[in-house]
Order: sequence, then structure tokens, then C-alpha cells
Amino acid sequence: MRAGHRAGLLAALLVAAPVLVGLGYSLLGALGVSGPGARGEPSLDRFWRVLGEPGVWEGAAWSVWVAGAATLLATAAATLLAVLFRGSRPLDRLARALAVLPLPVPHVVAGAVGVLVLGQSGLLARLAHALGWIGGPAEMPALVYDRLGVGLILALTWKEVPFLALVAFSVLATRGSALEEAARTLGAGPWSTFRRVTWPVLWRGVLPASVAVFAFALGSYEAAVLLAPSDPLALPLQTMERYTDASLARRGDAFVLVLLALALTLAAVAAHERLRAAREVLDA
Repeated sequence: MRAGHRAGLLAALLVAAPVLVGLGYSLLGALGVSGPGARGEPSLDRFWRVLGEPGVWEGAAWSVWVAGAATLLATAAATLLAVLFRGSRPLDRLARALAVLPLPVPHVVAGAVGVLVLGQSGLLARLAHALGWIGGPAEMPALVYDRLGVGLILALTWKEVPFLALVAFSVLATRGSALEEAARTLGAGPWSTFRRVTWPVLWRGVLPASVAVFAFALGSYEAAVLLAPSDPLALPLQTMERYTDASLARRGDAFVLVLLALALTLAAVAAHERLRAAREVLDA
């Protein structure tokens, strides 16, 4: 193995070390070997009991729905921004700056903004009432604590668009311009250039970041605790609820839920890798 490969492998192990340590600790906790409610001997009883609860799977499915919808909307918005404002005009530069402005905003702040804006007594409801669209706050559609998770989806979308837009801007700036110029030189029209050059470049560059956004949104606790309903209970909220339970035996259930969230995230990563590999075969 070359020195460069060894250095790369070492760097990858260092990056993955916290995840591997957390995975090992969670696995031991789920088996009842360590952590709250540990019995000292490994057992799968906790796995079967927790994963046999319908509420766990309802919450997991709801969390996947919210994370997937927010990721899809954020990716679409970021891609559109990158295509529309990729030039060097002052308006384009201003639009790019405004698009990434919310990047440092914490997720708990995004959740609080969602409550203040989307709640039935929030700014949106007050504006609708002032314009005569609704007669009172009770007539405002429930966008917070609703079973569809509309408020949480919108808050996560607003929070993740800047990150994905920054990635999309960078991808087009570093990879797209030269390829598009070559396509136009060869006689490709605007639509053909977008379909055959711009979109594939964006797709390959932004998709890994979208998978990261999905993983983060799936496990996001701060926004969920402010905007998610109590039925079904989102997977991060279930995990925290179990881990802070008064019963030590029930606290250990949180480790099983952590492993479930990790499995869902790994499934998204595996789907991305399979899709990327299939695309490379088609392009070959």
C-alpha cells in the first residue's frame, strides 16, 4: 500500500472513529451489557421488545417522511438558485449572498422561527387576518404540531437550503463553466446544454450533500421538539424520551432507537452509492 493510501486510510479512520465508538457503545447498551439498566449479559430481548412496538415504526416512518420531504425541497430550491444566479452581475452576487446568509443559524433558532411564523397565532396568521383572508387564528390551517409535519418540513427546508445552495454554487463555479462552454462550442443549444451538462454536474455534486442533509434532518432534535406533534412521536423525540425516563430499564431502549436511526441513515447512504454506481455504468 502506498504512503498516500495509508495516509488517506488513517484520515478516514480518524473521521469515522467517533461514529464507530458511538456505534459500539450503543450496541453494548442495546444488548444490555453496559449503560443504564445493564444486566451484564448480552441479550436480544430489548431489541425484540422495542422494535415490536408499532409506535416506534410509526415515529420512524414519520421522521423519514419529514427528512425526505425537507431534503427534496431544499435540494430543488438550492439547484434553482444555483442555475438562476450563477453569473457575475451584482444582482447574482447579492442573491448568492442572501441565499447562504442563514447558514450559521442554529437549528433550535430555525425551530423557534417556525413557531413564531407558522403558528396559529404567529406572524403568518396575523398577516392573513389583517388581509381579511381568515376571520381569526382558529381558521388558520395547523402548520405546527400537525401530523403531516408541514411546519417542521418548512423550517428544515429553510435551514438546509443555504448549505445545499453553497454546494451547488461551488459545483457550477468549479466544474460546470468549462464543460458548458465546450458543449456550446460543439453546437449544443441552451436546453441541450442544461440537460446534458449542467444538470448531470449538479446532480453528482449536490447529491452527496443531500444525503448528508437527510441524515441530519432525520436525527434533528432541536427543531422537532419545537414543531413536531406528539402523535406520531418523531424518532429523535422517542430516543430522548426513553433516555430520560425515570426507569433505568426503559432508558436502555434509547440505544435500540439510536441503532434504528443509524440503520435508516446507512440505508440512505447505500441507496446513494448504488444510484451513483448505476449512473457511472450508464455513462461509461
